[in-house]
Amino acid sequence: MIINKTVLITGGSSGIGKATVEVFLKNKNKVIVIDKNSLKKKNKNLYFYKSDLAKIKLIKPLMKKIFTKFKKIDILILNAGICPFKEFLKIDEKIFDKVVNTNQKGAFFLAQQVSKIMIKKKTKGKIVFLSSISSIFGGSLQAHYCATKGAINQIMKSMAISLGKYNINVNAVLPGTVITNINKKQLNKNYKLKKYFIKRTPLNRLVLPEEIANSVLFLSSEMSSGVNGECLVVDGGMSINLQ
Repeated sequence: MIINKTVLITGGSSGIGKATVEVFLKNKNKVIVIDKNSLKKKNKNLYFYKSDLAKIKLIKPLMKKIFTKFKKIDILILNAGICPFKEFLKIDEKIFDKVVNTNQKGAFFLAQQVSKIMIKKKTKGKIVFLSSISSIFGGSLQAHYCATKGAINQIMKSMAISLGKYNINVNAVLPGTVITNINKKQLNKNYKLKKYFIKRTPLNRLVLPEEIANSVLFLSSEMSSGVNGECLVVDGGMSINLQ
């Protein structure tokens, strides 16, 4: 589906990011991962840069380093994100800023830097954001997270308008409840909540990280060449079931 491309993925050390890295590596692509957590390198086509994208001042020098080595990026996957569960009334400025800087601000300015190089190199690029159905629905423990994912949807749509004329497609995947490092502890601890999510899902199971990765692959491929500015919900149907 996608072969011999240079792919940049943020937050690729675990969960959906890790599954996405593995999907692209299967097809002989060069995969560059940026993550603040360490990553074991098991493939000659995998390249790793340790960095915290919440620290905006690090983005320009890091991208200069990456583009010096790889010359161009064909596909950008903006997956890095955090969701420290906290009651709305207990969210303070420190936590709020940390979530905004990682999920929204870091993604925005990294996408901006990569877009400039795509335009300069005349790359027919693909940019995919990992948003969430939390960008549409609220959550008592996710007010800060929901806000950033709603912002990501609007950033994505605005980028799609700005970059379409340069042959760059910009879209977003909106996962539902997927068991990852972000929520694993909470769901395993609260089995009733996990059971409730499964019951709400028409597929009678939670969606796997690999299934989200396959959706990202689709939006990164020529099969989605006419798709631009779209939010693709991948939640097993959970969000359509009010029962």
